[in-house]
Amino acid sequence: RYHIAKQYNLIPHLDNYVFGELMAEICRATIGTQAYLFYDQYVAKAQQHGRAFSWHQDSGYLGFPHKPYVTVWTAVDDMTMDNGTVSVLPFSTFGSQDLIPHVRDPESGDKIGYSGDQQGVAAIVPAVSLVVFSSLSLYLSGSNTTNRIRRAYVTQYSPEPINKPGADEPFHLAVPFLDNGRNVYAQKDDA
Repeated sequence: RYHIAKQYNLIPHLDNYVFGELMAEICRATIGTQAYLFYDQYVAKAQQHGRAFSWHQDSGYLGFPHKPYVTVWTAVDDMTMDNGTVSVLPFSTFGSQDLIPHVRDPESGDKIGYSGDQQGVAAIVPAVSLVVFSSLSLYLSGSNTTNRIRRAYVTQYSPEPINKPGADEPFHLAVPFLDNGRNVYAQKDDA
């Protein structure tokens, strides 16, 4: 698995997608009228070697209290079980919307939040499809057993800047996006 993070402002025109109207609509519908870009990353699983990612909550990787944020997982390639798509465990199936304890896997370094028998809902979707879920949702991704690379682009938006307790700077990013529902990122280019 390869993760290349914080590229939204380094790749030409990527910010048009990250701060576009589609993402604004998703944020308004999930976290509300205040939104900040918290994190972005390009994720690739190598052909025939891209390993699975255990059940986890994105919030489980922070290690301190914070308001839940929204993850938008964009399929760059057609997604299948064979190439390691994501599966999300609905709150109604798991029975909780709380942050649960995670344990670090000594072999992979992954944090694991669930080891039960539930299968979740697999995102068998064509390229350019979006899978949207809460940072408190449990999800995993399978291994890539195909002869082609599997790619996705992930953006995460928070309703407020997320700082470590006692810190004055953001844990990752805190790029202003929506203020009272208005796209302030797009407005900065017009100023």
